[in-house]
Amino acid sequence: MPDIVFDIIGTCIGYEVMIDAITHRIGDKLNKFNCNPELFFNAWGTACERDFAYLSQIGHYHPTRKILKSIFFRTLYQAGIDDPRNVASEEDLEYLCDEWLKLTCRPELPTLWKLLQENGFTIWCLTDGDAERVKGYFKNSNLTMPDENIVSCDSLGIGKPTPEVYTYMLDKLPNKGKDAWFGAAHMWDCCAAKKAGFRTAWTNVYEKYPCEDIFGTPDIIAGDLLDLGKKLITAQQSL
Repeated sequence: MPDIVFDIIGTCIGYEVMIDAITHRIGDKLNKFNCNPELFFNAWGTACERDFAYLSQIGHYHPTRKILKSIFFRTLYQAGIDDPRNVASEEDLEYLCDEWLKLTCRPELPTLWKLLQENGFTIWCLTDGDAERVKGYFKNSNLTMPDENIVSCDSLGIGKPTPEVYTYMLDKLPNKGKDAWFGAAHMWDCCAAKKAGFRTAWTNVYEKYPCEDIFGTPDIIAGDLLDLGKKLITAQQSL
């Protein structure tokens, strides 16, 4: 029985709720600085990913939600806004952090998971987010996932892309990594998983361009999540 381990936030869970929240709450103020709300969110989110990874690497782990909150005003400043607190308040930040808990799955995810399960795959989740928050996202989307199939970096005290995260996940799988796939919308995630021993499948739903010249080539390059699922099934059947 093959296993497929999915990254969650950005891959299975989309960011539209947050982009809409930023647009609603401070979008007009951002636009005065020629700062598109979606571009601001991507800057904020990727800075959070970077700081999460760097802090983990030096043994100074903090959960992603704490980092996201801490770097908000810094990101506004780095977006060219000299006085960020004239653009956003602490109340705005609290509102956005609350909206972060309301993310939902990408529309094709339920169909993808059903397709994979019907073709013998066991689905697992490996996330930088805390397990309760991820379970909340699934609840928001009327999806269920057994608790034992959700692995959060918070429980390990180290974050992706530290190699030990992926080797831990491989060891946790019933087949100890035999017929193990890793699916993500982040090429850095696929790169790290492949180096650890996973077969990897990348979907372009978030990054669009795989940048293979720096990340290498995953076993599968797919369009949307349904394309990824079909290619996973075909690739597994050919092994």
